[in-house]
Order: sequence, then structure tokens, then C-alpha cells
Amino acid sequence: MPQSQSVAYFKLFYEAAQTILSSSSLQVTLETLVERSVAALHVRGGSLRLVDEETHRLEQMASCGLSEAYLNKGALNADLSVPEVLDGKVVCIQDAYDDPRIQYRDELRSEGINTLLSLPLVASGRAIGVLRLYSAERRTFTDEEIELVSAMAELGALAIVNARLYKAQGVKLSALLQDVGVELTGAPAEVEEQTRPFASVPGETGRSLEYFRALHEITRAMLSTLDSRELMQLIIERVMGLMHAKAAALRLINEVSNELELLAARGLSDRFLAKGSPHADRSIRETLEGIPVLIADTGSDPRLEYPKQTVAEGIASILSLPIIARHRVIGVLRVYSDRPRAYSQEDVTFLSAVAEIAGIVIVNARLFEKTHYDLSFWNATLGYLREPES
Repeated sequence: MPQSQSVAYFKLFYEAAQTILSSSSLQVTLETLVERSVAALHVRGGSLRLVDEETHRLEQMASCGLSEAYLNKGALNADLSVPEVLDGKVVCIQDAYDDPRIQYRDELRSEGINTLLSLPLVASGRAIGVLRLYSAERRTFTDEEIELVSAMAELGALAIVNARLYKAQGVKLSALLQDVGVELTGAPAEVEEQTRPFASVPGETGRSLEYFRALHEITRAMLSTLDSRELMQLIIERVMGLMHAKAAALRLINEVSNELELLAARGLSDRFLAKGSPHADRSIRETLEGIPVLIADTGSDPRLEYPKQTVAEGIASILSLPIIARHRVIGVLRVYSDRPRAYSQEDVTFLSAVAEIAGIVIVNARLFEKTHYDLSFWNATLGYLREPES
């Protein structure tokens, strides 16, 4: 893949991931997925359909670049319309208007579509929908192009599953309380959409494709589990491996004590961790302004709270990045090196992307954990109240 193309793919994927992960609207998620996929492959249009488990139809959810006449052509049967896709296969059909797997071939010809690329939206091991991209010209798609849109389709599928899970938990809690005459008031808490851009624009240093694949792996894991500690440990491991770092740590701000509490770390000794939690206003405090900060020489930089312990740990330089959620810094991701080093613009962009997405998912995980707690609490409380008096 040309270097400029891999840079574009990396940038497009993390921007799409940020929008999808930070949106509380399922419709925004699906529209973003289709629009970004169409733009990435420079095709005529796209559509996203979800499988209706009762009717087995492919229900239209989002589209881009297609006429109303084509969108309203009629119902699509999942068993008749490129059915291989629901087996998890990516299918490219050239001269699609002559292919028997297309239900509405005349309408496709009238729309001026020649080639159709169909990708499954797979979550929890099954296809829940289909992403389709339409080209007016007869064309093939490269392995890298298919890898990109497959990653985006997977990201969208997992986001859909999580949205459904949140909704189901909310319905359970509401139904439980209504059974005993208690009404929930107000709308459920929502994570605001991130609007802050990443810290920098990817450069031309040759690692964009590698970073895209790592970011895809991280977002896939983030969206498939709500175990925040497991997710943060994965982030730490991938960051260390890709940056060839001595150590890495992820810390969250304690709003009461103003300490940076450790959430996950690797490569740091027990002695170093036992020195005490750093304080947000004393330890590289510029990071709290939302800016990545490089401490090039730990032996002489006054911005460190524990300089002697840091040098004794064998740490020569530190890159500190903000974790941002709900438009504010909630923690820091720190990368430690045993030698003085610099980070390219591309490195900082990747790490900033990981840190910002981590912030969004941390908030989502905590919201989900709180909902589970509320459900358990009310189940226990109402169960106690229902017990007959002895």
C-alpha cells in the first residue's frame, strides 16, 4: 500500500472510531460508519442494513449516496440477497446487475451501479447486519481496502450490540421499579460526543498501517467487553510493544484527593509504585490542559513530582498524554523509556487516539457498571420488602 494511502486509512479509522464510540445515538453511529466507508473507498454510495430476526429481512438503517427510488425499491430477504455475507464472508460482485444473488437487478442497473461490495457486521460470532458499498465503475478492491472497511464494519457491529445492551439494562431496571409503583425520572445519563480533535496529524514515518491494525485490535477488544481493567491492561501492553518502551501506566484522577490513581501498569517495579500516587497538580500538570507532554530528561526536569525515584527506576524520558472524556481530562497515559528519545507526530497521534478512545470507553464502562449496581440494588431491596413478615 502506498505510504500516503496507509496514513489516510489510519487517520480515517481513528476518526470514525472516536465518533462511533463517543456517540450516544445509534443512528449517528450507523450513518458515520456508512459515510466514512464510502469516503474511504471512493465509491458511489453505501448502505447498512440490520437483520430482523423475526422476518429475516434486511432492514434499512443508514445510507449515503443512493437515490430515494433505489432505497425504496422493496424488501430485501436475507436468504436471497447475497446470502453468503450472513455466513461471515466478504463478497465482491462485479457486473452485479447480471448476478442472480442480487434481488433487484433492474433497479441496480437503473441506479448506475456496476460493482457491489458486501461485508458482514459480525458481533459475538454471528452476523447481525450487512454493510454494502456500491461502485458505478466495474472495479476490484485491494486487500487493504477490504481490511479497512471490514474493521469499520466490525466496529459498528460491536457498538450496536453495546447500545442494545445498555438499552436492555435500562428497560429491566425501569420495569422492575414500575412493578412496585416506582417511576424513573429523567433521561438516562449519556456520554457527550467528543468534538476535540486529536493532538496532531499523522506524519509520513511508515507506521500508519501498523498503528491502524493496533487501533483496530484495541477498539475491537474495548467494544467486546466492559471489563475496564482488562481493557486498560491490553492498552498498556500494545503501547509498550509498539513504542518499544521500558514501561507504561494509565492513571485516573481522583476528584477528591487530586491523586492520579493507578488503573493499569507494566514494567514498573513495586518499589517505584509504592512511592505514592502522583498528584495531578504536581506531576507534569500541563497534561491536564489536554496537551501531550514530553519529559526529555527526567534528571533535570522540574515538572516531575518524584524525580529521584524516577531516575533510580532507570527512566530517562516520559511521554505523558491526557485521557479525555466529556470534554475534560479524566486521567493520563504515560510511556516510560530507559533512554532519551523523541516521538514522531505519527507516534503522538496514535497514542493520543488510544488515550481519547480509552477515556470514552472508561466512562461507558462505569455507566454500565452503575446500571448493573442499580439493578442489583433494587432487586435485593424490593425482594426484601416483598418478604412476608415472620
